[in-house]
Amino acid sequence: MGAKDILTSLRWIRENIGYFNGDINKVTVFGSGSTAPIVASLLLSAVGEDLFSRVIIQDGSVLSPADYRSYNFEIMNKLYWNLNGPFEKFNRTKLYELLSKSSVKQLFAASYDLFDSTEVRDNQRLINSFSPTVEVSGKGAFMNKFPFEVYKRKITNNAVEVMIGYTNLDSLHKLDGFVRNKKLLKYLNYNFQYLLPFEGRRDEYGSKLYRKIRRNIMDFYFVNGTVGERSLRRYAKYVSDQVIYPILRQASLHSQVSCNNVYLYRFTHRGPFNIVWNTYLRNVNLNGATSGDEICYQFKCKSLRTAYNTVEASNERLFIKKIARLLANFAKHGNPTPHSADPVLEDLQWLPLDLTKSMRVLSIGSKLKMIKLPEEERMLFWDRLRNDFFPSKEINDEL
Repeated sequence: MGAKDILTSLRWIRENIGYFNGDINKVTVFGSGSTAPIVASLLLSAVGEDLFSRVIIQDGSVLSPADYRSYNFEIMNKLYWNLNGPFEKFNRTKLYELLSKSSVKQLFAASYDLFDSTEVRDNQRLINSFSPTVEVSGKGAFMNKFPFEVYKRKITNNAVEVMIGYTNLDSLHKLDGFVRNKKLLKYLNYNFQYLLPFEGRRDEYGSKLYRKIRRNIMDFYFVNGTVGERSLRRYAKYVSDQVIYPILRQASLHSQVSCNNVYLYRFTHRGPFNIVWNTYLRNVNLNGATSGDEICYQFKCKSLRTAYNTVEASNERLFIKKIARLLANFAKHGNPTPHSADPVLEDLQWLPLDLTKSMRVLSIGSKLKMIKLPEEERMLFWDRLRNDFFPSKEINDEL
């Protein structure tokens, strides 16, 4: 579902919610994984104003450099070639016809690996081929400025209550090759192609400045700046920070401009319903969770239907009840812990972000508790790198 599909759905809800005895002032939009950037974008979109009052954003951010690029014509051209033959002259009408008539299978095949490894290396950021885009200004434009520009101008939907969170090893599931053969990690010493979790300049691969930035990253993340066979967790943290840093950056920026609360969580729980970990990382001996692992604790996953009735699942029921209570409270009250004495949550108080103090987060692990942000040092590293090598005269948004 695209951004404008979601807007259409929200308009329908606004017009019809009364027929279902719903409350027009208690509409919550939920987005996880690939839909998280779109839901996060609703906080900045003028056309989304007054259509909802709360958002829940999981494992994604509007500030990821993988989204809202300025060269989507290149993607159209690549897709056109894949559907119509390589190096055919681009024709907008022909592309429309191809998209209309192609099967889902053909579209998936044509969309696969639009960017090769060299293009990702030279971009120095993750690339989401079919990401939201900055539109030409107009009445129906979903986003007509780059997201950071919107935050800079403080023209956000700042009356919305926000819950936003991430898993501590968000991108570990993407490192399948290294998980199966840890010996491959040492080859990164000879060909480490860095990624950056923020927007900005691109430097020529192998240039003096490129090598300097690469050395800074390797020295920070790896013991003695060297990647070894035992570096999987460190490398997973580095790759995961490409997602986590933009999430924390948006949480911080939105907390600065919003007149409502921003609630931040960090999910680390390991159990029988960590669906992504248990599918791709079953034999990995690391503590934590990866992207999407919280979903089957929040909602009953069809693929795990029988697992919910096992003895092992019975040990998870209180944990699931706590997660459900937090989400339900937020949807009803805009506060995940509105009551000081809750029979399920007991005395847990999830405090909103307070940027006058150190950033604190609700840790959702073996216990639910407020803690100081464990990724703080890593986030400060990226702040320093951004300021040292990609200086901007814009507002200071250090975490």
